[in-house]
Amino acid sequence: MNQTTITFWGGLRTIGGNIAEIKYGNDRVIFDFGLVYDPSTTIIQTKQRASKYVSDQLQLNAIPMIDGIYQQEDIQAGVYAFEPLKAFEETELNTAVFISHLHLDHIGAMDTIAPQIPVYLSKESKAYFHQLEKIGEGLTKQRDYTGINYQEPLHIGAIKVTPFQTDHDAYGSMAMLVETPDLTVLYSGDIRMHGQHPEYNQTLIKAMQDYTIDLLLLEGTSFRPHTEEESTADQTRVQSEKEIASFIAEKLNAHDRLAVFNIYHRNLDRIEHMIDVGNRTKRTVVFELATAHLADRFASDKQFAILVPSRETLTVWEQDLMDRYPIVNATQINKAPATYFVQNSFDRITDLLDLEVQGALYFHSNGIPLGAFDLNYHALLGLLEQLGLIYQSVNVSGHATQSDILALIDAIQPRLLVPWHSHYPELVIPNNPEQAVFLPAKATYVYNDGTLNKI
Repeated sequence: MNQTTITFWGGLRTIGGNIAEIKYGNDRVIFDFGLVYDPSTTIIQTKQRASKYVSDQLQLNAIPMIDGIYQQEDIQAGVYAFEPLKAFEETELNTAVFISHLHLDHIGAMDTIAPQIPVYLSKESKAYFHQLEKIGEGLTKQRDYTGINYQEPLHIGAIKVTPFQTDHDAYGSMAMLVETPDLTVLYSGDIRMHGQHPEYNQTLIKAMQDYTIDLLLLEGTSFRPHTEEESTADQTRVQSEKEIASFIAEKLNAHDRLAVFNIYHRNLDRIEHMIDVGNRTKRTVVFELATAHLADRFASDKQFAILVPSRETLTVWEQDLMDRYPIVNATQINKAPATYFVQNSFDRITDLLDLEVQGALYFHSNGIPLGAFDLNYHALLGLLEQLGLIYQSVNVSGHATQSDILALIDAIQPRLLVPWHSHYPELVIPNNPEQAVFLPAKATYVYNDGTLNKI
């Protein structure tokens, strides 16, 4: 007689890298398939070794040793023998992989999966990721992926997966309800209640009232010891996504010099907020080409200009954008700096050397570098100080607050809670003292009457 097993492959004490496998008989679903974000290891670059990319990632322990996920030629591409790992061709499992959203700690290893295995994202995520690939922000290897509709179940043999739209700081995010003949699991993905669309999460919570959730796999990013305080530079008065545009606009309406912003453009809401700021302050919003392309495809308001790139050779899509939108160069900005709101991503920080930035405001709004754990963050602050820019933190987390996480647990009332996507999952202590909590290891478990037992 078949019994559902659940295997935890990653994300148990890390921010991201969540990978779990639910298997019933010969059917198996896996979610997500990302990479743990660790700036200290970025010195190792493997993208130039595309033919050995999968074997490199396995050798670096960046992806887990899961049977039947990687194709034979990828496993054998390097000199290392990954025994007893079985290639896709050596198993008969009916496997599908689901990606909750487009952040690299959830999607970053999607391209290591054997191309014969279907990978599913929300239709919104698929459309957005296609454009990310177009602007050069795809993954190392190309592969097919399929878009699915929210609240439309998909059957992988005896396993049913129903996606639900959620609010996170990535376009197209979703949670997943996974049902097998003997187990019901809800995976929250990354979620927040202080975003642009909390109604998405309310729809999910309301729908879950019709289910008995055996396992709730819930992110716990915001839980950390009180001793880990934010740096003074990173503190912000903005508490929700909806406050961002008004906060920046208020600052700019009292400022008579240039303003600069640094965002992460996988967050479509943040792109639209920058455009809104321009409208509120009568400043011209100036995007870099890559962000302009995403705004052109997905933003509801397209009132922006494009910063002329320093290179002369343009791709077809870049030239098309330059032909259709106003273009602005550093000379024009320097003639009337108080009329512009200019994007400056960290990888283009030297562009600031061309601008009159003394006394300019620099709005850091969840752009790279993300925080003090990244060495580049200190380099950023140092350069801004040297050039005379005034740093303004407008960082709004993509993750639910501690109180909102606890309220979510109360609303769903799972038989067993598994907190993960956290450095400190043991700090997730539910309001209800009767709520069962389990902290798994990287192992395989079976569920029996409210408990997980290792096999």
